[in-house]
Amino acid sequence: MTPNDRLDAGPRVPSAPRDSSEPVELEQRPPLRAIALLPSAATLGNLICGFIAVFLCMLEIRAAYSPMFPAQPRVLPHLQAYVPSYIAYAAYLIIAAMIFDALDGRLARIARRTSEFGAQLDSIADIVSFGVAPVAMYLTVLLQRFAPAEADPTVSAALWRVGLIGGLVYLSCAAIRLARYNAENVRDESATRKFSGLPTPGAAAGFTALLLLHEQWVHDGGSFGGADAAAVLRWAIAPVAFGIGMLMVSRLDYVHVFNVYVRREHPPTHLVALVVLAIATWYSPEIMLTLGAFAYIVSGMLLNLLRRKTSLRGGLPASAHVHHHN
Repeated sequence: MTPNDRLDAGPRVPSAPRDSSEPVELEQRPPLRAIALLPSAATLGNLICGFIAVFLCMLEIRAAYSPMFPAQPRVLPHLQAYVPSYIAYAAYLIIAAMIFDALDGRLARIARRTSEFGAQLDSIADIVSFGVAPVAMYLTVLLQRFAPAEADPTVSAALWRVGLIGGLVYLSCAAIRLARYNAENVRDESATRKFSGLPTPGAAAGFTALLLLHEQWVHDGGSFGGADAAAVLRWAIAPVAFGIGMLMVSRLDYVHVFNVYVRREHPPTHLVALVVLAIATWYSPEIMLTLGAFAYIVSGMLLNLLRRKTSLRGGLPASAHVHHHN
């Protein structure tokens, strides 16, 4: 026993309890000194696409309320049919954001530089591109109907309230989904085959596809059962957005499309099917994107229902077959 030990061997006086009003020092992490450039650049590309989509919403409102400004974005003549409005332009930017979102994770794994920084930056970009932007686009569509030049008797204050509630629920669920993902998920998702809950890019794909379909129907004058198809769709988007939001925060399993369908090998016939789908998308992008997005959204519900029925037949609880990944 050292002299210091002897001095410390006497009775100890209990320390005074900490005052709860005193500030608690946060644990300091080592300063960030380096980041992976290519994955971070792809994530910023995602963020920028989302921001420009929101900015195009402002241009759409400006054009609706002021005839001084062009009603359509300036694009190449042969692309005018695909981009009839600023909202349609914004929808394609959300699709570009999804491509950037898929690239950043692949680039990070190629560079072997997955990090907490990349995960946090990715979530910030996702909430802008897949949360804020689709809601801003939908509310812009509703506001545009109130413009003097776009007076529409089918639009009422009730539609605005329903649309606002549906959009805010969707946005809130997207934020919760991303926060839950960061709290529960490991950094490297290269081996992940399932997501727990509808991923935000998949949710945004469904929301954005409906908006793109709406803009095309406004441009072409589509009808649905004798009624204005675009007007019917404006009412339908709000409850759909609400439902998509609930699926994001659910615990339903959704397939990781890239890891399951893109990374593994497939028979040559799948390549032919891919070419056919690409041609169909070129001729009718709004229809094909809507069908593809909602096929994925519905797939989670169908697969979980099938798993539950299989579990009940086997005498096992359905939860025994569910593996949650974010």
